[in-house]
Amino acid sequence: MEKKRSIHGLSPCVFKMLRIMKLTFLLILISFIGVFASESYSQTTKLTLSADNLRLEDFLVKIENQSEFRFFYTGKIDVEQRINGDFQNKKITEILEEIENVANIKYEIMGRQIILSPKKTNNEQTTQQQKTVSGRVIDSEGQPLPGVTVVVKGTTQGTVTSADGEYSLSGITTNVTLQFSFVGMKTQEILAEGQTTINVRMEADAIGIEEVVAIGYGTQKKVNMTGAVDVVTSEKLTNRQAPTVSQLLQGISPGMNFEINNQEGFQPGATMDISIRGTGSLNGGEPYILIDGIPGDINNLNPEDIESISVLKDAAASAIYGARAPYGVILVTTKKGEKDKKLSVTYSANVSLNTPQPLPQPLDSYTWVRALNEAGANRGGSPFSNETIERIIAYQNEDWDYIEQSIPNWPEGATIFGAYPNGNTWDHANLSYANNNWWDIFYGHSINHKHDLSFHGGSKNASYYFSAGYLSQEGVLNYGTDTFDRINLMGKVNLAIADWWDFSWETRVAKKDREKPSMTKYGDYSFLFGMISSIVYPISPMYDGWGNYTHTSAIPMIEQGGSDTNEEIDNWNNFKMEFRPLKGWKINVDFAYNSYSGIYTSIDKNVLIYNVDKTTSVLGKSAPNSIERTHTDNKYWTTNIYSSYEFSIKDSHHFNFLAGMQFEKGKYGWMQGYKTNLIVEDVSSLQTATGSPVLSESLSHMATEGYFSRLSYNYKGKYLLESNVRYDGSYVFREDNRWGFFPSFSAGWNIHNETFWNVPEQLITTLKIRGSWGQLGNQNVSPYSDLELVTINTDQLAWVFNYGETRPVGFTQAPGIVNRNLTWETATTKNVGMNISFLDNRLQTDFDLYERLTTDMVGASEAKPGVLGASVPQDNNSSLRTRGWELTLSWKDNLDNGLSYFVNFNLYDYKSVVTKYFNPTGTLSTWYEGQELGEIWGYTSNDLFRTQEDLDAYLETTDLSHIASNWNTGDIKYEDTNNDGYVNNGKNTKSDHGDLSIIGNSEPHWQYGIMAGMEFKGFDFSMLWKGVAKKDIYFSSGSNIFWGFMNGWWETQLQSHHLDYFRDEAGTKYSGLYEGEANINTDAYWPRPYLNASENNKNKIYPNTRYLQNASWVRLQNIQIGYTLPDNIISKLHLQKMRVYFSGENLLTFSDLPNGIDPVAPVGYPRGGSFQGTQGEGRLTYGADRIFSLGLTITY
Repeated sequence: MEKKRSIHGLSPCVFKMLRIMKLTFLLILISFIGVFASESYSQTTKLTLSADNLRLEDFLVKIENQSEFRFFYTGKIDVEQRINGDFQNKKITEILEEIENVANIKYEIMGRQIILSPKKTNNEQTTQQQKTVSGRVIDSEGQPLPGVTVVVKGTTQGTVTSADGEYSLSGITTNVTLQFSFVGMKTQEILAEGQTTINVRMEADAIGIEEVVAIGYGTQKKVNMTGAVDVVTSEKLTNRQAPTVSQLLQGISPGMNFEINNQEGFQPGATMDISIRGTGSLNGGEPYILIDGIPGDINNLNPEDIESISVLKDAAASAIYGARAPYGVILVTTKKGEKDKKLSVTYSANVSLNTPQPLPQPLDSYTWVRALNEAGANRGGSPFSNETIERIIAYQNEDWDYIEQSIPNWPEGATIFGAYPNGNTWDHANLSYANNNWWDIFYGHSINHKHDLSFHGGSKNASYYFSAGYLSQEGVLNYGTDTFDRINLMGKVNLAIADWWDFSWETRVAKKDREKPSMTKYGDYSFLFGMISSIVYPISPMYDGWGNYTHTSAIPMIEQGGSDTNEEIDNWNNFKMEFRPLKGWKINVDFAYNSYSGIYTSIDKNVLIYNVDKTTSVLGKSAPNSIERTHTDNKYWTTNIYSSYEFSIKDSHHFNFLAGMQFEKGKYGWMQGYKTNLIVEDVSSLQTATGSPVLSESLSHMATEGYFSRLSYNYKGKYLLESNVRYDGSYVFREDNRWGFFPSFSAGWNIHNETFWNVPEQLITTLKIRGSWGQLGNQNVSPYSDLELVTINTDQLAWVFNYGETRPVGFTQAPGIVNRNLTWETATTKNVGMNISFLDNRLQTDFDLYERLTTDMVGASEAKPGVLGASVPQDNNSSLRTRGWELTLSWKDNLDNGLSYFVNFNLYDYKSVVTKYFNPTGTLSTWYEGQELGEIWGYTSNDLFRTQEDLDAYLETTDLSHIASNWNTGDIKYEDTNNDGYVNNGKNTKSDHGDLSIIGNSEPHWQYGIMAGMEFKGFDFSMLWKGVAKKDIYFSSGSNIFWGFMNGWWETQLQSHHLDYFRDEAGTKYSGLYEGEANINTDAYWPRPYLNASENNKNKIYPNTRYLQNASWVRLQNIQIGYTLPDNIISKLHLQKMRVYFSGENLLTFSDLPNGIDPVAPVGYPRGGSFQGTQGEGRLTYGADRIFSLGLTITY
């Protein structure tokens, strides 16, 4: 809000000077230096040039090419006037004086800018048809901006604003566009539309030194920041089809990691887990996310409502948030209206085609059965008879007569082939003979759409922003309902009640609906993908003889088996007031209330299967039908009260002091009901089920209280100091351990502002070094863990009594041992960084080096005797250290021909090491001191046993019995690395690990992102790449997509590359895919296949170097091509802007992993077990769809 001038106290001159000083000392210094330097330049610079009947416009261009002068027109200038003359070693004033009469112009020199205007004539007819436009240009804080260039777009007609930010342009026609530009500010374009007064509020440019960044409880100029902060602007998130913000952020900001940690992968509406700078604690930890200063879920936001995102990475930047922010903070600022701006309406629509990532290409059924018979001949028995193989050949040749004649008791009238009638059931096991590619059957495409509408504007004392968004996303499965819908509503009103009092209200509503097939009786939703990858094999028929779906196709379960639905409503209301009782003093009071309601309903229906005689029966696993419903109701309140005071001493010492308090309280609860035997399956109600009810309920509360302060000091923009302290209390700890004190300190040095710095600005524009140290607490401890709680059980007796409708009374269990001394985990972070910009800020580079040490982590305690009868409580006895670095390079430039372009590159890496953990034996089955997170322990294997002689010779000297007792040619050759004659894991400890060694690491390393774009004459193009240069994975023995051959033929899914398995001369006795020597393959990649668990497992269950996989990847996250219609067209449509575009998501992925495994979500890596972090299940998950979309954005 702009303050009114006062007629008391300070004189107008002093008041005016103080207003100008608020542009910051650096801006004033640059301005004065520029003025004096320019005046000197115009007096000392001499030019030599000639003109022979040269157009005036060409003559002026010639002057510009030889000097730093720039010409602007303020009226109608006849640029076709011809200039003649020879000007030798003359000042610019001398040249202009010689041509002013010929060209009928007058001039005014303002530094290096020369303003030309026509001399008055008696003919004013043209001028009378035009208008004069004037106005005032201010910054985001309402202060005037002097020196802003105002030009008519596409011409050199223009001027610059005065010290009061005022300008005036004459000779302006109705449909021209005025362009406002200023160093460090975003260029703005406004259609004149006959207006005579146009006021402009300019915003900081993301590459400018005056960029203002959101920080904890305020904002700060980036040039004066001492913490590690990155900013993501709205332009990088809008007009994209990814459903959630977490998916959109991938690759944009260095140090941010994104993972899909569930078996369902990139299902419709999928969210990604976000971490900043790696793993913060072994017990988990995520960044603290605030939306307009209030905690919230970033994935519930409409990306179109986001103005910017600030990522606070080190303790100096996030310490003011205390115990909620030990592992970083994400500050989201949403869009708002602007004062003194007329109503603007923006509508955007996007329609997309979603297709799956490249899918596996399975073998045809004939090749599949022959390969499996060969594996069975090795061990396990050949499962397919010659008769079945002959029918498979006939099926592929469409010889239906042969099939019908070869099957006894083929039912009369049955015309669909692939299934085998066995009694009254259609046998779908190894008697089947179909030829189906189940990937192509199950996966297809979907059409999705997204719509957004916003209204914003304001008057002198108020501004408003209202928006609505709708997203509809369908999965790419061809069967079942698999959808996600989200509706977003947002309203924001800001009022200037008085010059010193502002009030704002914001409301946000997010309604989400997710529906998917219910697979509860068969595993879970993710089981569907595992079933496609293994259980549904190529000979399995899609239809029985009568044309009904077979149950082994899984289609009846998906189509008839019911659905899981989740309906969520998240509603936020924020109220904020700001008081300014004195200059530089602000008092802020915020209150926010959140209400969340969720209804989860799971209906499992009876699935009918069809018999040979056309009767039906219920699939056993599907009975009885059932309904489960869970109601969730959460409430949350938070209040922030804080005050800041900013002042300067002698224009050199600048201080900013802030202090405040925060209170938050939450109440969370859910109630669940379950009943079987639905009378009417289509009526989803517990009342329509007759089974015994099973009820459960949960209630919990939370509360925290915190006090904080910050002191910032800035000496002439050179030396920067900042200190933050936070005093937090949390409900999860006992009263005597509840409070924690967390300080941070940081400093910076803007070397380019030093008097001794004489490097030209055009070479090095800015140079800053900074460092920080801080401590933050982590309250990520289970609440009530310090209380001795009694557990009540009823179902524990179910195995004793067959109670039917009568449930046992149950019993209580004595509480376990509790640790009354549990307290905060403490994260201590050190950070040093450097920010350098070159070539007038066109090239910028940021580098950060950091270390985070998390101490007092909750970990395992010393074991107690078993006679104690209770589990041992955890203790604050563990530590984790993370070290890493981040590098960002960015280039942005505007060429004379109108082409603007940019390139951003970020690269980062980190390593986390366990520095303390209670593991006295050093066992590898849990954490141990010195362990790097993600370590993969395994055996060394360089080859297979290629010949019998090689195998016999090796077994004479090396004992492999720890691995297996039976060995054949083609089996994997494990190396005896410690030369003791045995291949084993010793005691499986750090000090005695036998032949095990660290063979890889499953953590992503050397992550990078590349973003580039350009604009030219209305056309724009941008692309975003994200990649991981180093990452390893060892797939578990259950990963059929990777290994191919499994323990049974019914779970084996083979692709063409799986045929490169070992076959030696003995292979000629098998059924064989090939004849004679062609069936021999002793140089194979894959080991000898078996249809036997023990034989298979020896070759793949133990991680080893031979089958360790390179899981690095690079993906084209987004590409956009757009066109913005020119002003002369949109003005006729009475629009401000119209843009059409094509956008693509996840279009290209480069990875060494097999098709069907998305490298971004290859499923989780379990921590614990025999090998820490080594095994990915490797089952198919929902990969990130490739999205092709067309969009339109219109602004009225």
